[in-house]
Amino acid sequence: MFWVILAVIGLVVSTCSASAQSSGDSSETWSKPAYGGTVAPPDDDPSQNPFNASGSDQILRHRDFAGKPCLVLQGYARAHTIDPNLYDDVVSISNSCPRQISVRVCYYGTEDCISVDVPGTESKEIVLGMLPSVKDFRFEFREKFDE
Repeated sequence: MFWVILAVIGLVVSTCSASAQSSGDSSETWSKPAYGGTVAPPDDDPSQNPFNASGSDQILRHRDFAGKPCLVLQGYARAHTIDPNLYDDVVSISNSCPRQISVRVCYYGTEDCISVDVPGTESKEIVLGMLPSVKDFRFEFREKFDE
């Protein structure tokens, strides 16, 4: 009886986690991750620098009429006024195109993310997180495309 209860609990937990991972709307497409942060990725690791062309595997990005990416993301650490050893990890997002773009920004290699809509020709700042005594961080982001 004990093993049956554990099996049922395991089934419920796996069902809940699987439904939490699904996007819910099959008409959404997310771009491959692109990277940024206060520390530049190493030049010799192509997986860390997806802005370089890699054969036919181009990054899906919103682009302007000249082919330049619409979104520019920059990361920086902002010290707190009260405690200068505590830093906000801030990501500044600038949209140079006329249409609104949805973007998902995460700490590099994690699922610790924030989703934000950036209106056309506007900029936004988001606080990705807060760390004591650490000024450097990396992030990855994905742009949302509606099919």
